[in-house]
Amino acid sequence: MKLSVIIPIYNEAATCSLLIEKVKLIPIQKQIIVVDDCSTDGSGGILKEIDDIELIRHEVNRGKGSAVQTALTHIKGDFVVLQDGDLEYNPADYEKMLNQLENDSADVVYGSRWLHKSTSLSYHTIGNRLITWFANRLTGASLSDMASCYKMMPTKTLLSLNITSKGFGLEAEITAKVFKRKLRVIEVPISYKRRTKSQGKKLRLKDGFIACWTLLRYIIFYPGK
Repeated sequence: MKLSVIIPIYNEAATCSLLIEKVKLIPIQKQIIVVDDCSTDGSGGILKEIDDIELIRHEVNRGKGSAVQTALTHIKGDFVVLQDGDLEYNPADYEKMLNQLENDSADVVYGSRWLHKSTSLSYHTIGNRLITWFANRLTGASLSDMASCYKMMPTKTLLSLNITSKGFGLEAEITAKVFKRKLRVIEVPISYKRRTKSQGKKLRLKDGFIACWTLLRYIIFYPGK
């Protein structure tokens, strides 16, 4: 198996089926692991009707990071990528990310929403840029999009990070640990279609503070973890 795709789902009834169909269409040998994080909007029933996925359900809502941790014990692929359950990110970008790993151009590949692109100054993009700036200051990196969902790496690398974040601190924890280990990280530009809060956007202001604290925790306060 070449690629394992981890998809945490929480209340994505409007998008999860189409998203998984898009993942299936990518011409890469893959395993699709879906973790339903105790959805209450009917997502679980929709997911049960979808073939060719490994479906796991949490009996209580535990957060995105916990959903990813649950999926880790089921991975069979040589490489792994994280995929949000909405339609903001396009699975068609998997191939160019995977090419960088197979060509040994990088140890970890980030899909960047902002690389070589101009962006509107919404509170969401401003917040993401501030968090990325903060991450760069702490790690010495030069990322354009630390908070991007799309992070692809060898399975053994992700497993070795020993992820502990339960919620949206996941992206920051991965970034902190990857750069502490001095792994080679490159970004590739990806397509992105931002959704609004009314369309189901879940990130809140406090998630930005959680990301910053997570970076401080693993780089400054508890560097050995």
